[in-house]
Amino acid sequence: MSREHKFEIIEHTADVGVAGTGETKAEAFENIAYGMFSIMAELGKHSPTDTITVEAEGDDDIDLLERFLSSLIVLFDGEGVLPLDFEISKMIEGCLTCSVAVRPIGEDIEWLGPSIKAVTYHHMDVARQEGRWRAQAIFDV
Repeated sequence: MSREHKFEIIEHTADVGVAGTGETKAEAFENIAYGMFSIMAELGKHSPTDTITVEAEGDDDIDLLERFLSSLIVLFDGEGVLPLDFEISKMIEGCLTCSVAVRPIGEDIEWLGPSIKAVTYHHMDVARQEGRWRAQAIFDV
């Protein structure tokens, strides 16, 4: 699943944000997820040991994005794995299925920044701009 990811860090007063872009909405969602975990660790330094399927449902694109990213935080906190890459195989109105390449959290991971505690709805957006998709979220750290 390893490939180039397009995201940018968004400056925010107390928290941190990420915007992911892509040719498709699914790509934008994959890239924001990658950006979210890139805040915490250098993902490219690690190799996955397993793949976990994550499913999310939402009432609209913003709700779906929040539930998807929150599911990944639960995976990180609850399962003790570091998500390394993301591939959405199905994305239809209000639901998605994503294969997440993971590795166990261990002492060999060099943490770059704060842990993400939660996804906020503050400035969250999913939109098509200039022929590309952009997904944006602010995270509580």
